[in-house]
Formats: sequence, structure tokens, C-alpha cells
Amino acid sequence: MASTTDYKHIRVTPVGGTFGAKVEGIDIGQEISPEAWAEVEHAFAEHRVIVLPDQPALPDRIIDLSRRIGFTETHIDSSHLLDGYPEIIQIGNLKVDGVMKSLFVNAREEWHFDYSYVAKPSIAALFYAVEIPPEGGDTLFADSTAAFEALPEAEKDYLRGLTAIHSWARLHEQLEAMDPTRKPLSPEAKRKFAPVPQPMVYRHPVTGRESLWVAAQVVSEIPGLAEAETRALLDRLTEHATRPEFVYRHKWTKGDLVFFDNRATLHTATVFDFERYLRLMYRTTILDQAA
Repeated sequence: MASTTDYKHIRVTPVGGTFGAKVEGIDIGQEISPEAWAEVEHAFAEHRVIVLPDQPALPDRIIDLSRRIGFTETHIDSSHLLDGYPEIIQIGNLKVDGVMKSLFVNAREEWHFDYSYVAKPSIAALFYAVEIPPEGGDTLFADSTAAFEALPEAEKDYLRGLTAIHSWARLHEQLEAMDPTRKPLSPEAKRKFAPVPQPMVYRHPVTGRESLWVAAQVVSEIPGLAEAETRALLDRLTEHATRPEFVYRHKWTKGDLVFFDNRATLHTATVFDFERYLRLMYRTTILDQAA
């Protein structure tokens, strides 16, 4: 693991084997100079996941930082949003008067990158830890960039020639199976989120490095491969990309602000005892163009 690096305005300490870093010297409650923010962006591009610890719960500032990276998604469904902030979705098991007010997911681990089922997936996301359980509820990140670079050259060339079809309907079927109360997709939603092709290997527009784009539960097919071949390839690549040397487990502390690059990493939630503990996160989704 590389050592701590002192920039002019920030201090960057690697936290994972091949990626991930803690960034100190930034207080989002204070004005961040263009020079300091440029250093944060440099660290983000280099490390792909960055953690800004001990930050105040300031929704306006979280949105502002998100907009410095790209365009924030404005959600139409208000049931899980932070009141007054359509850019912030609440993730967790928060209930108000018995009604779930956050998007609650406590299922098995599923490695993925976000919004792979739309033509242009999101480029990044910010998570802010509002309340965390004393155990469980970690988030796992996988370095899909280092994982691709570790493959044999012949396999890299083979994968560069493949395209996978990502399907929201396929993912939704699995979510319905895990949660019988989830409503089936409407015909309108199926039309809006029709299956889309994505490359198996993605070249990052900022760093130029290539990453594996693997989301097995969303992929309906890989043209040119039989179903059994498709599942076997996705399983093998997922297993490779999530080997211990490529994984960073983030154990949340209240006040953590975590940025992750959706183009260069995979991630998955982990379970927690939702009947005993509250877990609540603020999240923004960042796009490369206005929705």
C-alpha cells in the first residue's frame, strides 16, 4: 500500500490494497477553494473511492459537491427523498409513523455498477452516513480497474470484443423474487428501461485506464455466447474482480462522506439487523449530462 501523501491543501492516505483513500483537510461546512477542490478531484481520479471523514450533515453542501463532479439526478418519486431536496435519496430503514421513508435494501450481496441498464450509466455517487448500526451494513467496493489490468493480455483482447445486454426487467424479476411485496414493472417502465448494450471493458475518459463492467444480475445475454457460457463468464469475472486484493470494505462511521467512481469500480451492500438498528444514508447520483 502506498504511503500518505501531503498535497498543498489536503492529506491523502490509501485505505485499500489497490485503490481507495482517506482525504483529510476538507470541511464541507467551509468554502472549498478551487485549488483545494482540484486536489480532491486528482485524488478521486487516482484512487476511485475517497472517504472524507467527520463531515457535517449539510444537504446543500453535499449537493454542491456532487455538482462539481457532474449533474445531479433529480428524482421524481418523492417517497424516499429527503424533504426539500429532490437530489438526495435516503437509503436505509427509516420509518416515520410506521411508513418506510427510505429506500430499504437488505438483500444478499450483489456486485454491480449503478444504472448499467441505461445507455449512459451514472459516473459517480456520493454517500453520507447519517446513522449507522453498531454492526453490519458495511459497503464493499471492488477495483474493477486493477482487476482488468491483472488479466492475461489474450483475455483482455477477448473481452474488449464483447458486449453485454443489460436489462432492468431481468434485475427487477430477481428483486421481486426476494421481496414479494415489490410491484411488477409496468409496461411503461419496461418501455422506458428497454435492454441496452454495454461494453464488457470500459475505458475511463479521464484516466484512460480500462475497467471490467460486470453486473451479472442485470445482464440478460452476451451476444455470440450461449446462456451457459454467458453465466460462466460473468461468474468467473465477478469472482476475479472481487478477490480480496481488489476489495475495500468500508466500515461506516457517522459523518463519513464517500465518493465512488461508478465507471471504475463495482460495489455491493451488506446486510445488517434492520429490526434492531437504524441505518440511514444520504445519496446523490451523478450523471455526465443533465437528465
